[in-house]
Amino acid sequence: MNKFSPVCRKLAFITLGNLLFVSVQAQQIYPGNFFELKAVAGTHAIGSTSKKLKDRLYGLDLSYNKNILNNEDNWAKFSKVQSYGFALVVRDLNNLKGHRDTAAKSFGQAYGLVGQIDFLIFKRGNTSFNFRPGVGLSYLSKTFFTDPKNRFIGSHINEVIKADLLFQTQLRPGIDLIAGLGFLHYSNGGFNIPNNGLNTLSISSGLRLMKSARAKKVYKSNFTQLQKNTFEINLGIGRRGVIESHEGLLKSGLYAGYNFYINDILMLKSGLDAVYYYTPFIPTQEKGVQTFQYYGTSYDRWRTGLSLGAETTLWRFSVNAQFGRYIYYNSYYPDINWYWTNSLIYNIDQHIGFQAKTYMHKSQADYINFGFALKF
Repeated sequence: MNKFSPVCRKLAFITLGNLLFVSVQAQQIYPGNFFELKAVAGTHAIGSTSKKLKDRLYGLDLSYNKNILNNEDNWAKFSKVQSYGFALVVRDLNNLKGHRDTAAKSFGQAYGLVGQIDFLIFKRGNTSFNFRPGVGLSYLSKTFFTDPKNRFIGSHINEVIKADLLFQTQLRPGIDLIAGLGFLHYSNGGFNIPNNGLNTLSISSGLRLMKSARAKKVYKSNFTQLQKNTFEINLGIGRRGVIESHEGLLKSGLYAGYNFYINDILMLKSGLDAVYYYTPFIPTQEKGVQTFQYYGTSYDRWRTGLSLGAETTLWRFSVNAQFGRYIYYNSYYPDINWYWTNSLIYNIDQHIGFQAKTYMHKSQADYINFGFALKF
């Protein structure tokens, strides 16, 4: 039986070791799902210039995100989506003093759950910049009805609109340092009045704990939107609150339009908006207060307008915004000729989705219209 010489055995071990090293190196480590904890310090952005950025608020963001770098859908590749997930958003608002009145200690605490998604802006090595928008709901412990000095929050349950610019760099494998600038908005969309809403600005810093994956499992989603021009109809109902009351006035929204398909994440939109008032403005002393809806106050039951805008779709979620001009609106305010809308849609399938659509005049929310969006 032939035997290897000592030199041959040594060469064989070296060759085998090199092959194993190359094999391990070929198994690249890919980013996985992660937890993230950030401490937040900020201030309000409301009121006169002299009072902006004077107060202090503190909080925490606790996030869990699922990495989707291995998604091969067109919308994922075009938009540079990195991950999506949820965040528990806690803020102490007690130090906010308000504006034009003495509202100190009237805001309380806010506890919210926000859906969020990360988009890559820039990356070099283990350092990156991301943009993270989010939307969700939050419970605020104090309102106008618990403390009349609080003119900004009219209900305990409020929508949250959140946006962060995040800087991320690796401290060691699996642990990243996170720092960012953030904007946060609380509002009930006019469901209860008063509802001036709260806008806050903040800085944050924390850690990201990431689970790594040895293999990149490429996949595609089981849903794509209609890849063509489409007709669209929206139907829904909502309410505008009566001033300083838990009562509300119902409205219905109707939209009919045409969508111009650009690609899997973008389409242009044009259409006709109509709002029906179940209770129009009645200009008597008692009924006038009960039926007044600020910029949305109408003497007639219908208002209509033409609008243009755009929509972006990421998987089953679509977000759009449109700007319009009224062609008929018998308004209490004769200078309100323009409006804009924004919508969040969850697409059940390619033809129908659940929609929450906010009608706006200037920076004031009129009401939120909940209903269906139909495309064909």
